[in-house]
Amino acid sequence: MTKKLESKIISDQRILLLVLNYFVGYMFLYPLLIKRIFLLFKLDIKAYDFISLLIYLGMILFCLFVGLPILKESIKRFPKIKKYFESVLITFVALYFISGITSTIVMLVTNTDQSANQAVIIEAFKQSPAMITFSILFYAPFVEEMVFRGAIFRGLRDRFNFMTAGLISGISFGMIHVFDSLLAGNFIDLWYLLTYGALGFLFCYSYEKNKPIFAPMLLHFINNLLGLIGIIISVYFM
Repeated sequence: MTKKLESKIISDQRILLLVLNYFVGYMFLYPLLIKRIFLLFKLDIKAYDFISLLIYLGMILFCLFVGLPILKESIKRFPKIKKYFESVLITFVALYFISGITSTIVMLVTNTDQSANQAVIIEAFKQSPAMITFSILFYAPFVEEMVFRGAIFRGLRDRFNFMTAGLISGISFGMIHVFDSLLAGNFIDLWYLLTYGALGFLFCYSYEKNKPIFAPMLLHFINNLLGLIGIIISVYFM
């Protein structure tokens, strides 16, 4: 492992704000607010999408403001473009390989070809393709990396070794992708924690190795782009 990330770039208060805004706000309070407004004013799907877009933009701006020290450090420590993309490409090959292995294991064990989270995204894409595309390609790579790598991994990395910080960040990242399934009693989806958790761990590795948080953001974007292409093919061409 390369030299660890510089310590205390972001304060504990900023880390706490990023984590609370995501886990309390985005995962619980904001969906309840959208649902309440939707039912109260009997809005159509276009209005629902507009409110959701405002939430997404608000989350991006919040992470941009609170996580600014991480972004400034990443810009300052940005390596040479060629070296940067070569490193990201190598990490992506490893990510694709490990993701394929974990996905195959989960498919064999669960006898399913996709997680409930993926199924929900596909159905949502059919209703609101533009909104889901924005969420997949822009919201998730930025906000989730700022929270899970910039806040959780970075905060833990100041105190623990890479393996501990990476595993906790990866598992927490995986949990948000199976959380709704577990609430619904679909415990078979817990197996997909292996796939999503492995992705999260590799994003941590990319952050530690390359230093700028833009590295895991780019990996996250590429991974989601490939997933979106698969969704488009399944919806429109199959």
